[in-house]
Amino acid sequence: MYERIFDLQTFACFSDQCAQVTEVVVTDNSSVAVWAVQPGQKVEAHLHPSGQDTWVMLKGTLTYYLGDGQRQTLSVGQCAVADRSQIHGAVNEGTEDAVFVSIYSAPQIGYVKALP
Repeated sequence: MYERIFDLQTFACFSDQCAQVTEVVVTDNSSVAVWAVQPGQKVEAHLHPSGQDTWVMLKGTLTYYLGDGQRQTLSVGQCAVADRSQIHGAVNEGTEDAVFVSIYSAPQIGYVKALP
């Protein structure tokens, strides 16, 4: 059996090099990871051909890529849902660190790099 309750902020591992992702848990049905994004860093635009990726903001703000050059601010307490094959990614254009949780609908949903 695996843990069922997690303090997600403790999984945020920042790096001066690039945005960092830390896996929290993987089950047969989903996986959960925490992203740590410093100002100026980005999560490259991408898509998942085999599943949904849901982001929940825990700290800071991000400029979230919606595809087709569209962007929207994602703030603490907000949730963004990228269905299968929907482009998503983000850049931290703010002055404070950003932390979000990424919940994948299947533990292996694939990854294909795309333009924002």
